[in-house]
Amino acid sequence: MNHDLPAAQAALQAAMPRDQHPRTMPERDIALTWGELVLAQGEAGLALQMAEHLLASAPGLFPGQSPQPIPHLLKLKGEALMILSHLDEAVEALEDAKRGAVARNARPVLWTIHRSLGRAYQLLQRKDQARQEYAAGLQLVEELVTTITDASLRDQFERAALDSFPQEKPPLPREAARQAFGGLTAREREVAALIAQGKTSREIADLLVVSERTAEVHVACQCETDEKIRRTI
Repeated sequence: MNHDLPAAQAALQAAMPRDQHPRTMPERDIALTWGELVLAQGEAGLALQMAEHLLASAPGLFPGQSPQPIPHLLKLKGEALMILSHLDEAVEALEDAKRGAVARNARPVLWTIHRSLGRAYQLLQRKDQARQEYAAGLQLVEELVTTITDASLRDQFERAALDSFPQEKPPLPREAARQAFGGLTAREREVAALIAQGKTSREIADLLVVSERTAEVHVACQCETDEKIRRTI
């Protein structure tokens, strides 16, 4: 996480060589960390292979039994798939990871899964879902912060966690104005005010110094917006 990848590799190599087959749960944890390291080193294909191997060799399965979602491994798989541009498969793996983390109440990994899912949905241009995942992850970070009693560790975690989320860009002035007035532009607000006064399209055209056809278009758009609002209510 400090981007000192050579030192991380040396530490892991001393604990267990990368190619060694894990036989115990601690060794499987080390193998998972090897997968995270090679992903950080840019070897997404190898990280995916390692994640799939660990998932396929998960202990405690009976013949024909479906494996339970393993959050950390599925997160690694999803992140590797995302880097490899297999976005739909990445979302599927990360959604499974989220389901497993929720079932285990594994909040320390769940917030990172929300963050990765947000990135995947963002790449798929599914912006609403991306925002939902980011918001859920940030909410979990806030909850976890309150459980850390050591002030120094609490501040370090909060700063590092929040910095790992994308910083939302402020809207452009025109977009900010639209958001502030229910999505209406300045001209659309003018038209709405004139409609409320009972003005006709011809009168609106004269007041706004536009053609009657243009005024009619504005009026039609405003009426359509009003109808949508009524249906929602």
